Amino acid sequence: MGRIIRIITMPLVVGHLLIAYFWIFDWEKLTTDVGLISWIGSIILGIFIFIINRKSITSEKNLSQKIISVTTFMTILLGIFALMIEFITSSMP
Repeated sequence: MGRIIRIITMPLVVGHLLIAYFWIFDWEKLTTDVGLISWIGSIILGIFIFIINRKSITSEKNLSQKIISVTTFMTILLGIFALMIEFITSSMP
């Protein structure tokens, strides 16, 4: 089980970092259907992997759990900031 988690963790972390890159430099790609599905899907997958990893007992548990929790939390914060920015700019006259 630990090996499968590691195989899923690395692409997920790369996906989270790509979302952060696009959020900063090319936010319009994240507002497409594919971008939103990727964004929400990576958050759900990150939370799922975090929960599974939290229950497992392996030697790499601490490092992978920290990496997943930090990148998932960062992606969630970017989503919250994006919603706040959208709300503030849409309420402007």
